Amino acid sequence: MASPQKENGYTAIANETMEALAKIRIPGVERQCLDFILRKTYGFNKKSDIIALAQFEKGTGLRKQHISRALRGLLSKKIIKITNIGNKTGKLIEFNKYYKTWEPLPKKITLPIKVKVVTNKGNRSLPLLGTTKVDSTKVDITKVNTTSEEKNHIPLRLSKKLFSLILQNDSKAKTPNFEKWSEDIEKLIRIDHRTPDEIYHVIQWTQQDDFWKSNILSASKLREQFPQLWLKANKQNKANGGNKNVPTSFAEKEYTGTPAEEIGWLNKN
Repeated sequence: MASPQKENGYTAIANETMEALAKIRIPGVERQCLDFILRKTYGFNKKSDIIALAQFEKGTGLRKQHISRALRGLLSKKIIKITNIGNKTGKLIEFNKYYKTWEPLPKKITLPIKVKVVTNKGNRSLPLLGTTKVDSTKVDITKVNTTSEEKNHIPLRLSKKLFSLILQNDSKAKTPNFEKWSEDIEKLIRIDHRTPDEIYHVIQWTQQDDFWKSNILSASKLREQFPQLWLKANKQNKANGGNKNVPTSFAEKEYTGTPAEEIGWLNKN
């Protein structure tokens, strides 16, 4: 049984710093990386330290691509400073104790609690995290109708877009549970820190790729494979000199007259 003791070592952090950290909203993965930085610097009575991604990976249990994204997030908020050191694998990382220079995230914007699924018999409200299942015989996805409520529910819209493309490749594809798909894509945004534009572009690419269109047949599979899909899609687009058929904005592609609320959400994420 673990029994941590201060006598076995501790990280000295000023109370003023702790109070400042308690007032700023930092996403979970970024906070894990920040805690590890504090451990590697203040924990050894150092102002900064050269920390490689492999060290972060071992110390946090996170994957390297998530660590890199988290470090960029902390850097953009001016909570840390990063300096390249020649050809060394690690970078010099320093915690910025001058908290008045930090740039916090905007006020948190939550997704709607309910979603709408278009059926042949009208609209039916479904709780996002409830247990109610969608009747697959009643959903008419081929029309890809978008209600005003769905315009503000990005995970559902992305789910319907994925299935509409799957349906183009296989007209006999079974209609999914869009409630479950929306949960998976919501996690891709909230936990994995992927933007709606990134997800939309990867969905487009997978359903045009001969290999991946037969493998990415659900939102859960999309989330599971997303890191490598993102890399492959970007690599191919760069090799082709950019794909002009890929939309520059998820919001603009899906419908005209995008609500200001969604534009703000996209810009902040």
